Amino acid sequence: MKKILVILPKNGEGIPIMEGFANGFELNKLRVMRKIVDELSSEHIENFKPDIIFVYEYSFLIDKNCVQIVNNSDCKNLVCYFTHEPQAKSALGNNPNLYNELKKIKPKVFIWDKDFCEGFKNSTYLPLAINPKKYMSDFSGYKYSISFVGSPLGEVCQKVLCELVKVFKGKLNIFSEEKDFLRSIEKIKEKELLDEEDLEIYSNCQRGFVEKEEDLAKIYNSSRINLNITSQGKSSINYRVFEVLASGGFLISDEREDLGKYFEISKHLETYKNTADLIDKINFYLNNLNIAQKIAQLGKSKVTANHTFSARAKIVEKAAL
Repeated sequence: MKKILVILPKNGEGIPIMEGFANGFELNKLRVMRKIVDELSSEHIENFKPDIIFVYEYSFLIDKNCVQIVNNSDCKNLVCYFTHEPQAKSALGNNPNLYNELKKIKPKVFIWDKDFCEGFKNSTYLPLAINPKKYMSDFSGYKYSISFVGSPLGEVCQKVLCELVKVFKGKLNIFSEEKDFLRSIEKIKEKELLDEEDLEIYSNCQRGFVEKEEDLAKIYNSSRINLNITSQGKSSINYRVFEVLASGGFLISDEREDLGKYFEISKHLETYKNTADLIDKINFYLNNLNIAQKIAQLGKSKVTANHTFSARAKIVEKAAL
């Protein structure tokens, strides 16, 4: 039985993604050891003897003890997975040297967006995926009209959310960390994107931060419309798309090249070209919930059949060994 060591980052969005891959490897009959980056020891590797070491972006390089352990191990099949642009601050943090450090190590690199594969010599495009079991939620009725889960920061995101507040008033629900939401209010004030009345409405849209998959699934499932505004990458699909569809939620996403490659638009999900188009489609689907429900059901079936972590894990295993 092949063995794989999955090194988890200490925090952040990489944790559920790496856990998803770990579960996928297990479903594919690999023996898996999970270790948080700062808990890994030389003894773990010596005793486990992994055939593959699988890490998230630069997380193992940030911990000097971990990188020394990995470099000194007998395992030569090091694999990294990126869900951010490799040279962006969102991946590098405050250490731009990490990019060159990783290039020197020369691991096998998988990147969720094909437009960034040129940065590493040995890199391959691999879209994100989902563990459907984590997002199983029975439909018990609608609780929210329009829901947005994620950080409400970024110029494009704020402009879209502000336009929705103007048109749909109290129907918008934002699930985010409080610090990000409060910062977004300050940014909106600075840019004068909303008048005083609508800013008050926006200030009441915050519904708190949600972390657990089962809680996210309930939000997606009980929202008439789930909104996705992509902030990372150029052409590929972010994690939110797979989460919403796996939960049986209806999704309207900004247009992305890869959405049309993996899904049929208006059959598995809906997309919008600009804010005016988004407003038109929100109005249509709020008034035609039966159509939205049918799309959500087909979207869930599509994700469950074609976009699981076990399917992606097979690609990683084959390429790494």
